[in-house]
Amino acid sequence: MYSKDVDAGVLVMNNVAPPTDGTVYQMWLIGPDGATAAGTMTPDDVAPSTTAVLEGISDATALGFSVEPSGGSPQPTAIFAQLPLG
Repeated sequence: MYSKDVDAGVLVMNNVAPPTDGTVYQMWLIGPDGATAAGTMTPDDVAPSTTAVLEGISDATALGFSVEPSGGSPQPTAIFAQLPLG
């Protein structure tokens, strides 16, 4: 769920396989100026249910996910999934 008026959203994921050892899932707010990091999820964060609050979404058109090294990356290496925020 998200609200552009409130400039925030809540992501809920259930039964998602955790990232492999040494990696994290990284969330990206994707907009006209590219991708901006929106947080990471470690294996402990993912099982069995995950909730994340995302702020500053007003300019984003999508929420993307990538697999990155532990600690995350400054830019996504490869976005494997996107959720529209339009």
